[in-house]
Amino acid sequence: MNRVALVTGSSRGIGREIAITLGKAGFDVAVNYLKEADEAAKCVQEIMRAGVKSAAMRADVRKPQSSEDLVRECISALGRIDILVNNVGDFLMRDILELNPREWLGQFESNLHSAFFCCRAAIPHMIENRWGRIISIAVANADRIGPVANTVPYNIAKTGVLILTKTLAKKLGPHGITANCVSPGMINKGDLSREDTEPLAKNVPLGRLGKPSDIASAVRFLVSEEGSYVTGANIVVSGGWLL
Repeated sequence: MNRVALVTGSSRGIGREIAITLGKAGFDVAVNYLKEADEAAKCVQEIMRAGVKSAAMRADVRKPQSSEDLVRECISALGRIDILVNNVGDFLMRDILELNPREWLGQFESNLHSAFFCCRAAIPHMIENRWGRIISIAVANADRIGPVANTVPYNIAKTGVLILTKTLAKKLGPHGITANCVSPGMINKGDLSREDTEPLAKNVPLGRLGKPSDIASAVRFLVSEEGSYVTGANIVVSGGWLL
């Protein structure tokens, strides 16, 4: 029996890399998407080449009922849910004085509410199985973000993700479930040119931007036996950015 992982927002970018990495590590994987059905299907095909099961599942995890339906579909298609990776999270850069209410709320719905709704749906099944791994994607320095005028709702939401994660780690430990954050720094998802990355890399002690595979490797560790005693942690994968 393979463990089953559900990765939200995994048709592209960091989520896609996480899903493929977990598939190659021997986990069956549910690939969640909202709009990019073709990309999700391609991700499923690549995962299945590793000899495991995979299925694409459309759901808007910003909504509680949709999140519940997603977990139900994962269990129906793949038999169970053991690992939840809360990867969905839009990023908006806008000055605090220019934000409209829809933009403000959207950052919380995407980054924080989605994580809570999916956890709420998945945790009862993990408790029943006496085993589970919850990994939520936050942001570098989520534990000590200061006032940054152009990313306020995003930063507040990601700090909330960290608080949610630590709370779940404490609450769920007796049930054999761990909860951790992986917090990326500046990541090049393949959409940045050398001209774009070089000035940004100067702010990173390791001298380069991160890759989606850097984040996926941290997630892979947390779901492995080697990471089984890690819970309530915030693993920062930033190359030293913002130290």
